[in-house]
Amino acid sequence: MSDQLPPAPSGAPHGGTPRGPQPPFDRERFVFKTLAVVICTQLLIYSLAAGVCGQRALAGRPVGQVCPGTLEKLQMGFDSTLNLLLALLGGAALTRVGRPPGS
Repeated sequence: MSDQLPPAPSGAPHGGTPRGPQPPFDRERFVFKTLAVVICTQLLIYSLAAGVCGQRALAGRPVGQVCPGTLEKLQMGFDSTLNLLLALLGGAALTRVGRPPGS
């Protein structure tokens, strides 16, 4: 018995099985997935900041000017990202309305 692997079939990338043609790159899907990651990240940061500020307030420590200012800035950034998402969805809906049937 030999410990060698059998040779890879010709035409198969990286020694795997041959694949069919790749689907074309979908820009809209890429943009929406990227925006979903950005929105989830912003929501995570906002939740973390709100949790830290809430924990400080419950512990009786002075919250000061940092927490309210930070939460306002994070909320403004989150709102602008949601506005961008709505604009992209509206633009995508307008381009679909203008297309002739069957495209």
